[in-house]
Amino acid sequence: MSGLHVDLGALDGIAAGLDKGADGLDDLAGGVPTGIDAGPMTAVVDGMLSQIVNSAGNVSSALTGAAELVRVSRRYYERTDAEEAAGLTRIQEVMRP
Repeated sequence: MSGLHVDLGALDGIAAGLDKGADGLDDLAGGVPTGIDAGPMTAVVDGMLSQIVNSAGNVSSALTGAAELVRVSRRYYERTDAEEAAGLTRIQEVMRP
């Protein structure tokens, strides 16, 4: 045993928080104004809004990807803990007089 402990519930919470952040950014997409009349600066404002929307989409995708990696890590830790516990049980059985 390496002495490493991972709280599986904490990993669940981290993944849920990342998903919530991604969902929140996705929800903002419908709130972006369209048809803005900024006079001679309309094209500039449209370009800026487009970059903001693209950046928010990239961050949302990154958060979703990070959440999935946390879930994969959780499954790995859970499986490793189960395998280690099974190994210890087997050692105890063999060592009994």
